[in-house]
Amino acid sequence: MTHELRSLVAARAALAAVAVLALFASGCAIDGLFFTEVARQDHVRVPAPAPQTLTGTVPQAPGAAIQLFGANGKALDGLAATADGLGAFAVEIEGTRTLTNAILQAQSGPRQLLAIVPSLPAQTSVLNPPQTYDLQDLSPGALQVDATTTAMTVLVMGRLRANGQSLAATSPYSITQALIALHQGLVQQQAELTKFAVMVAQLTAVDAAAGGAVTPLRLMPLQGASFLDPAFLAAQPVDYTGDGAADTTTAEFDAALAAAVDKFAIKGCFQPDRIRVVLMTRVVASPKNANCETFSPWKAADDKPTSTVFVTGGIHKETVACSASRTSYCLTQPVFDAAHASLGSWKPNQLAMYDDATHGDETANDGIWSLAFDLPYWDPALAPDKSGVRIAYKFTYGSQGQTWTGSEEFPGNQRVLELKDVNGDGLVTRFDLFADETTNKDKSNDLASIKGGCGQMKWQADTVGECASDTVERKVDLDGDCVIDGWPGVSASPLTITCPES
Repeated sequence: MTHELRSLVAARAALAAVAVLALFASGCAIDGLFFTEVARQDHVRVPAPAPQTLTGTVPQAPGAAIQLFGANGKALDGLAATADGLGAFAVEIEGTRTLTNAILQAQSGPRQLLAIVPSLPAQTSVLNPPQTYDLQDLSPGALQVDATTTAMTVLVMGRLRANGQSLAATSPYSITQALIALHQGLVQQQAELTKFAVMVAQLTAVDAAAGGAVTPLRLMPLQGASFLDPAFLAAQPVDYTGDGAADTTTAEFDAALAAAVDKFAIKGCFQPDRIRVVLMTRVVASPKNANCETFSPWKAADDKPTSTVFVTGGIHKETVACSASRTSYCLTQPVFDAAHASLGSWKPNQLAMYDDATHGDETANDGIWSLAFDLPYWDPALAPDKSGVRIAYKFTYGSQGQTWTGSEEFPGNQRVLELKDVNGDGLVTRFDLFADETTNKDKSNDLASIKGGCGQMKWQADTVGECASDTVERKVDLDGDCVIDGWPGVSASPLTITCPES
């Protein structure tokens, strides 16, 4: 190539880059296009979105350690800071990160103060400047992190537990509305709420310089256990009831919490025609399948240290299409096409999954990879043929843009899933071990006959006789001991709307 030709190519590339940036400046939402195009040019480095900052004050605990926890109660890596001498703090957050129902804790020795952050969105463009959010603008009633916000946090958690809900599976909108209602109740000195808040104030007033660092409150106690840690009372008895004697048990605290949570509700109506679906998988050597047999995940995929996890699929062909004779509980062609495309349109190694506590993933670096989708929905039980929206999908283990060869979990088959909210949490969650051929693999299914295997997986409405159907969300074996433990954890919240007036 001549020097003149190289100059011409370089000039055209520069003009193309300017054109893309000009489109950004015009307000077009083309970050995806920008990332796609620059990724094709090895010499262009994709810019990272600018960071964001969460600010606030904790006057009761100057110098406190500030830590953000996820909705699962686990500390979020890198999201920590130290309050200054006046209690002001600033936590820097990566521009790509979204906070959903996070819990902020300020700790100074045994002194512990809490607040809920219902939502802090990620940056929408790499061209956005750094953003700063103050806690009081995100969390109703949180003018500062104090005993009141601590009481409100525990009340929300207590109400959710009484409902059989989790913070991770509750919409930020619902949490925001609950905080507003709680704050109003406390301002109006509603008796049960005030009694509980006074107890929390006594517990948070403990001397920060006192020996030990056991904090009074537990973020995610086991079902039936107290939010007040007995170990704290054993180490440092506190008169939280105000009767002049140090309290050594959690009984009065638990009773006051139970009475207070009955005075407010956490509301939120699910979207009637869409649902959030979280697909999850774990890639691990020598796992155990649904037959409790050890199997190899590397029959079709290559075990390479540089590989990562992807998923692809689409709307299953047996999902009912709208027609002149069927105008409800069906998909129109535009809705079908859009949902099919969002699932990847069966292009392998394009939709990356995440193990970083984002995109529906609950816990970073635990080996479980997740990806969330918003898809059309209706309750199959209401449809005339008892069928719902049906999808098919498959996990791959490879590199971005790789073909099927050497990356798919099994060839010639697909996983099938009917969207049905079995446990009523407004989500459809599905956890499958990579390359497990005994679960919802449609053909050549290896589930043992003693467990209902018939060689082929059928939809629930199509099952015959003793044949098993594993085509909806269900509880899973969480620790690999062949015992079903519970529902897989996710960080996603359901799609909700403002509840209509009754």
